[in-house]
Amino acid sequence: MIIIAVMACLAAYLAVAGPAALVFGLLSQAIFVAPGLLIVRAIAPSTGWLAIAAFGPLIGQALGSLVMTLLWVAGGRGPWLIIAAPIIVGALIPLARRLEGRWTLPATAKGDSIAAGLLIVLVMLVVAWPFAHVGDITPAGQAYRAYFTADYVWRRAVVIELAKGASPLPVNPYFAGDVLHYYWMPHILPGVQYRFAAAWASLDELLLIQSISIDVFFILFLYGMARLFRVKPWAAACGTAFVIVSTSFEGLYALFDFSSKNVSIAAVRDLNIDAISRWYFQGIPIDGLQRLLFYQPHHIIGYCIGLIGLVALAVRARAVDPAAFFVSGICLGLSIAISSFAGLMVTSAAMLYELVGVVRTLDWRRVITHAIAAAIPLLASVGVVFWLGYVDRSGSVVEFTVNPVAVHRFWWTTFLSMGPILIVAALAIPALIAERRGLAVLGALTVTSIVFYFFINVRDHQDVYVGWRVGHFMFMSAAVVIGVLLEYLSARPSAWQPVLWGVIVAALLAGLPTTIIDIYNTQDISEHGEAPYWTLMLRPDELQAFDWIKKNTRLDATFQVDPMIRFLDGWAYLPAFAERRMAVGFPISMIPLRKYEQGSNAINAIFDEAPLAAYERGIRAGVHYVLIGPPERKAHPGVEERFNSIPNQMPLAWKNGTISIYEVRQGFPQF
Repeated sequence: MIIIAVMACLAAYLAVAGPAALVFGLLSQAIFVAPGLLIVRAIAPSTGWLAIAAFGPLIGQALGSLVMTLLWVAGGRGPWLIIAAPIIVGALIPLARRLEGRWTLPATAKGDSIAAGLLIVLVMLVVAWPFAHVGDITPAGQAYRAYFTADYVWRRAVVIELAKGASPLPVNPYFAGDVLHYYWMPHILPGVQYRFAAAWASLDELLLIQSISIDVFFILFLYGMARLFRVKPWAAACGTAFVIVSTSFEGLYALFDFSSKNVSIAAVRDLNIDAISRWYFQGIPIDGLQRLLFYQPHHIIGYCIGLIGLVALAVRARAVDPAAFFVSGICLGLSIAISSFAGLMVTSAAMLYELVGVVRTLDWRRVITHAIAAAIPLLASVGVVFWLGYVDRSGSVVEFTVNPVAVHRFWWTTFLSMGPILIVAALAIPALIAERRGLAVLGALTVTSIVFYFFINVRDHQDVYVGWRVGHFMFMSAAVVIGVLLEYLSARPSAWQPVLWGVIVAALLAGLPTTIIDIYNTQDISEHGEAPYWTLMLRPDELQAFDWIKKNTRLDATFQVDPMIRFLDGWAYLPAFAERRMAVGFPISMIPLRKYEQGSNAINAIFDEAPLAAYERGIRAGVHYVLIGPPERKAHPGVEERFNSIPNQMPLAWKNGTISIYEVRQGFPQF
């Protein structure tokens, strides 16, 4: 089975990258995670390969990202970072040996290799088809399914900015004179890769190689976490597979809705299928884990290293163990530095779990020693977050209030968004009561997630951001719960057993349409139906313009388009594809949005006001070039005639059939 899994991975890799990019991407990724494997092996030398494969890659990825980021801020920019960061992380291996015996990690059992292999094949079946169509060259241009815009295209922009090597911190490509206020640490490896290999490996190739690799690490982690709680291999594999392919009734609802209205089933191609609860019923959308696999390797790293820190509390061998809490604090701190909000959630769950344990034992000495041990790395991580410029102090980011979207039609939207998991989790209650497996730690995560869902909101994300993080944590925890249920039912035959198995299978089948439709829609790069913006198509003229820009303008050149009319599907147009910064943009990924909105409204006048006034506005804003495409031409009639009237100040630098680029000349070097 392992051979089949390797072949499936190789097929997926070959579908997204050429030989040169593939060798470089896989080799550098392997070097990067290798110390994590050795660290876990040092902690648990006699457990076999399972714990090493399940937890080692993500530990290596998280620690490597931290070390490489520190080297980057210190001035390191060369490909040597790919070697240096793992070597430094490897220095922890002797220290890890001293931690042997502090945690009960799962021993490799018969059936683990078959289960792991099947799960890897499952993940490749989910992601390979969509990944193979990322950036496809078609007769109409280069196509990116717009499902990817919010995460994948933004990821492109972040990695491009890192690859430029601004010192000491990356520049904000959407606001001139600002640093990048975003958790950019997990993107540091592809940033270094692209900086070194851009001449012979495309950015899409490098990003998709990393995505496939981290997706494999993720499925092994989920399986390993279930095995950590003593779930048998077959049940752990089934629970893990369940939460990947069947988390939502939204696809089934859409099919039923269309059928009842005599609408063609093909219309599901025009739906954001895993967000029906939002678009139809104005509730918080809860994305399934298939979307985590598609778009968000950075969140996978943050989630998993945080969960490692959390479950390390539950499986520690000693009740009082400051060293174990220090290690847990490191993992939780890494989670905060990699995926800040998710890290905050899982850290809160860890605090709740330990607090309940202390109250039950009344061991207050334990509170002090454990709190100090965990606080040291956690406080350091908070310092890193501020030091790296993640936090934009132009406005508050988090609100502590009852989220009105969370309480709107809560029962119906929640059942729609995560019905299969809720049904099976309800069936698992007797098993959870009867089976004492230390699952209280996942209960703490559930309680924390519920509190965050209702009472904590991230601004400028239409009040829905928390739902994505909560859903992912709930589904990941459910892999363990479902595994426990399946094992419990198989071991206790009863008259009700056929009925219970029937309910589980029905829930699984009812959740499959959402995932199947989502896989199809994510790979569908055609332009069709009433939602042509589902596909972001870079036309041949635009690709030609981007090529000219990359070859004829400086890396730090600032370009400007109309950010307001490109807000919906082109907000990352210049930074992600032309690889140039904007004086002002309107990025949906950056918060708070107020300064971007104000700046965009101000810069828009450049397209409508008198030519010399527009030129002066461009100079003040730090604009080096203005790009006029069909959206600008349509929204601002006569804009090119106005710019053409001042050739000394704004000469036409380049033009093809649909794109014109004007230079804003003054104090900027000529090329």
